[in-house]
Amino acid sequence: MFSELKKNYIFIFQKTSNMVYGGYSYLDFRYTPSEEDFVVLMWVSGRCKLEKLAEAVASESSVGTWTEIKTMNEYVFEHYRARVFKIIKVRENAGFVYIAYPLEHFDVKNFNQFQASVLGNIFGMKELDELYILDIKFPRKFQKQFSGPKYGLWGVRKYVGTEKTGRPHVGTIVKPKVGLAPEEFAKVAYEAWINGLDLVKDDENLVDQSFCKWEERFNKVFDVMDKAEKETGEKKLYCVNITDSSINRMIERLEKVKERGHNCVMLDVYVLGITALEYMLELTKKYKIIVHAHRAGYAAWHRGNFGVNFQVLEKIYRMFGVDQLHIGTGVGKMEGGALLIKRFHEIAEKHSGEEKLYLGSLDFEFEKHIAPIMPVASGGLDPGKVDALIEIHGKNVTIQAGGGVHGHPDGTATGAEALRQAAEAIAEGIPVKEYATSHSELKKALEKWGYLEPSLIIARLEIERNSEILNEIVLREGITAMKNVVWKV
Repeated sequence: MFSELKKNYIFIFQKTSNMVYGGYSYLDFRYTPSEEDFVVLMWVSGRCKLEKLAEAVASESSVGTWTEIKTMNEYVFEHYRARVFKIIKVRENAGFVYIAYPLEHFDVKNFNQFQASVLGNIFGMKELDELYILDIKFPRKFQKQFSGPKYGLWGVRKYVGTEKTGRPHVGTIVKPKVGLAPEEFAKVAYEAWINGLDLVKDDENLVDQSFCKWEERFNKVFDVMDKAEKETGEKKLYCVNITDSSINRMIERLEKVKERGHNCVMLDVYVLGITALEYMLELTKKYKIIVHAHRAGYAAWHRGNFGVNFQVLEKIYRMFGVDQLHIGTGVGKMEGGALLIKRFHEIAEKHSGEEKLYLGSLDFEFEKHIAPIMPVASGGLDPGKVDALIEIHGKNVTIQAGGGVHGHPDGTATGAEALRQAAEAIAEGIPVKEYATSHSELKKALEKWGYLEPSLIIARLEIERNSEILNEIVLREGITAMKNVVWKV
């Protein structure tokens, strides 16, 4: 019975998928994308030949439909259609597809319309078994519509006072993630700041619960932050989470932050969505408030056979204008190996970069006014991983450790000292392991969590020197090798 159902399904599928793009061709291998084109790199596999799958995607995401239509005209097809200009076959029905979209196809500065076109219906097409958007190159003319960060990497450094020393920033997330009362929360924050940390943040799932109301927590934490600044002579950041399903409640919290003279908030940027994020960023820039962007939920897009790589979101967030962004660690508990996270760091900090096909990453270039953002490495970190982390990120990074501070054998205060000592070791050019011999707080941290030899990460990064071999592997094995090998190196 099952075999009969399968035969019937295949027959029905073949009958209903003959004209998915309306009789028009979207293949144009002679086409060279212009500077005003969007370029999308994707992995496609399905139940037809790759060329047909690519045309179906290009059609559905631009001007086409499932059958020939009498309302199509030459001007529309010539000026607004997507063009498949390059295909790299791995199998007859699977491979890498490059599609160019004309700028005129899109509603200027309406990113929702872009998303509905390029990241919309195509994911529901039954011909496809896999569709993964690896990267998007945004034309500079399109980027001009966005203001970029108000502060970004260098503005945050200037505020904290590290633009001259260049040391990594260090911070913590108050743990447990939820459950502490405002007084308890503030006590933990104060101990972290007074012992050397630059930043304290709410966790992504703490906002305004009954046991820790937002306004009371903010006021108590702001009080102790003010005290810590006076006692240490250093500027501190409190990334208070204002994320909410209500725009009005977020605005109320933002205004209270401004009233108290604070200048930093946290937004869960992925769960907020494009519209709410863009609106809130307009307000934070107006109020001159630093935005710490947490990416909670991104992996729902980033992982799986149907998805969108995080680097696409990262580019969007930088154009929109977050100031700090979680991008992964390369050494901690979250997904992503050294090569992939290093690329995410480049997109955060650099003005431009070359294509790296083995990572599924196109060349990129930001408009001059779109400043670099502060990369945030967070998730499973402790002082013993700092040397290895710096090999991936360099010194322009905020190192966040939750358990790696509060789990110190002697508690939060000593854990904060240990993490700051690791950052000072980096600034002085001394290996953390060596620095620990004369700093007992750091020594105890290494005794508990161990020390990740940076040579292990250096060896992984050096694999990139053999980019031709990496490309050969990916072109032979496809996205499976990219995800399971290259992205995990």
